[in-house]
This record gives sequence, C-alpha cells and structure tokens, in this order.
Amino acid sequence: AGAAISSDQSDGQLNFYASGKPVLSYQMNTVQPPEGMDKIYARSGFIHPLYSPNGKVLTDPFPIGHVHQHAVFSAWTRATFKHEVVDFWNQHQGRGTAKHVKLGSVKPNSFEAHLQQVSSKRGPAIAEEWEVKVKELDNAYVIDIEIEQSCATENEVYFHPYHYGGFGLRGSAHWSEEDEAHFEGRMKVLTGDGISDIEESNHTTPRWVAVYGTIEGETAGFVVMDHSSNFRHPQPVRVHPRMPYFVFTPVFKGSFILKPGFTYEANYRIVTFDGEPEAETIEAWYKEYVGKK
Repeated sequence: AGAAISSDQSDGQLNFYASGKPVLSYQMNTVQPPEGMDKIYARSGFIHPLYSPNGKVLTDPFPIGHVHQHAVFSAWTRATFKHEVVDFWNQHQGRGTAKHVKLGSVKPNSFEAHLQQVSSKRGPAIAEEWEVKVKELDNAYVIDIEIEQSCATENEVYFHPYHYGGFGLRGSAHWSEEDEAHFEGRMKVLTGDGISDIEESNHTTPRWVAVYGTIEGETAGFVVMDHSSNFRHPQPVRVHPRMPYFVFTPVFKGSFILKPGFTYEANYRIVTFDGEPEAETIEAWYKEYVGKK
C-alpha cells in the first residue's frame, strides 16, 4: 500500500496523497487567520486539512470561538521558562506560540519537520521534531506521528499540572455549534474503554479516542491512538463537552520538567475513516500499532 502514497509541495504546504486522493497537508508557511480575526492567531507547523478516504475535511485550522486550536497541532499550555510563565497554546494571551522552523527529510510517504515552541519575551524554549508517516489501509488512511521535544537553550522548561495541553486535535467545523454557517450536528465520541458519552470521556485514560459526525450529509471521522511507550501511558485525554476538540495531556497527572540533554518522546497514530467507527476494527488497528498479538 505504501507505493500508492505520494507527496508534493505547493503554496507553503507539504501535501500527501493516497492513489492520487488527498490525505493531509502540513503547513510550513505561516497561515493567517480568516479576515476579521486577530493576526495574533497566525500559525505554522500544523496539519490541515486532514481528509477521510471519501474526501471529507476532518479538521478546522482557525475555529470560530477558539481560533488558537489549529487542526492537528502540538503545544503546551502552562510552563515556566527562564523564570516566566509561558502559554504556547493560547496565543491570544500574548505569551507564546509554536511554529515550523524547517523541513528535514521528505519522502513520498513521510516527512520530518523541525518546530519550536516559543516564548514571546524569552525566545525559543522547546525544540521539537516531528516524523510523520502516511499509509493506506482498506477504506482508511493511517498517519503515524512521532514527536521529540528537547530544550532549545540551556534552560529547563517546567510544565505545570493543567487540565489540557500536549497533542491537540480540532475536529470539523461541521461539528461546531459556534460555526453557524457549517454546523450539521455535534461531534460524537467512542473511546477504547467503550465510553460514548462526551462528558464521561473527559479526563479518562483510554488507549484510543475516535471522534466522528456529519460532514456534508455523510458520516466521517478519525481515531487517535496513544502508543504504549508514551510517557504516563495511558495518557489522560481532555475532551471538551461542547466543542469538537480533544487533546492527549499527560500534565493532567501532574507536573514534569524538560531538562537540557533529555528528550520527551510521544507517539500517536491517526486513522481517518468514513461511516461510524467500529470498536473491534479500531482495537485490531491499535494492537497492530503497538505490536501486540
């Protein structure tokens, strides 16, 4: 199946295709928010669009009401760097952001990217590397994301306990009640623990989380898997009760420190699909991902 994956670059983005159909785009250039939104929300270094096999756009890059959530992205919410509290997630606070720095290796089915999480006053705090691999399954696209973070300077970064922050995903505008022009129905959820109630799923520790809903009259969605090698696995997941976003957030379990010379590693698999999720199928995908028989 890997031979069917291809890639190209255009207009500041890196695009991947499966049998000629779009799978995802990684944003290298700084993308400006839509007209009328504050320019402070401009961002690079995130994945959007993310597509289902039938071509449904599953992500939202600048969602109404929470413009700082950028489709598939990485950012910590509450940290101390050089004796100052920084928020790399909530750009509107003016304390920090995250950005693409440069591409590494690019192949037809994968790429490497260098990013930074940056303090507005103190400069780069976290050096971040992504390795993203794309493949096609029967009626599904698979995106593996490996994240490595290290100190960008000789100063450590202290991550405070918080209820969100880490690896974030913002779902379709068609699932957002705040987006009146696109809304078709709220996001639905299914977790590896069998939970299908959004409020009950919040701050649980499932192996995987599937979200889905109606997009242009048809059902589509994606599942995100937390690899068993990850720090504090199974990581808590913040699932918002009203908005279509969730985040794998190990800081919900407590603080930790990123020290010079050490690396924080996190691995996730995203599988996009059409129709409603099937728990047995997803569990088989998960076992294959983590190498369990």
